[in-house]
Amino acid sequence: MSDATILLTLGLLLERPMSPAELADTAVERTGSGPDAAEFATVTTRFRASGLTTAVGGADALTGEGKAEFERRVVALLSTPEPGTFFTAVGYLGALDRETAESALRVRVENLRAQEKQFADTPPDIPRLFVIENEYGAHACRAEREWIERTLAEIEAGDLTWPVVEVTEEGWQWEPVER
Repeated sequence: MSDATILLTLGLLLERPMSPAELADTAVERTGSGPDAAEFATVTTRFRASGLTTAVGGADALTGEGKAEFERRVVALLSTPEPGTFFTAVGYLGALDRETAESALRVRVENLRAQEKQFADTPPDIPRLFVIENEYGAHACRAEREWIERTLAEIEAGDLTWPVVEVTEEGWQWEPVER
């Protein structure tokens, strides 16, 4: 179970008690995708066992401990910048040959376009503050896509080049390049 699924579950249960099926339906309604009811059932079962939720009819409701855990997680995520896996992967761009790197970046641009569109398709009847993550997601996709497009243009123009690398016993060796 991912941290995102845990936070999503806590956040949705903050609104009202819900069954796993209601959690899944609400997640899809808000974001266009999300965990299925079986995954939500796994999460809520663990939450009940740890005292974060309690059973109310066929649904789960957050306890005081669950509300405190939600707040703790949101504050930690809002206050701590974390670059993520793309940051790590882009650091290895030069380990790929130019054509493979360009191809992967072009695919990412198209995936970001699709994701940006999905974020923009927010139901109009939900207050902006309750789906502000979609606005952030669209903006983040656009910013990343624009950076990648500029980087691709630099590669195509020859401004960002692959140095000649020699693999030695000491590791990769290359001639210094001017920036």
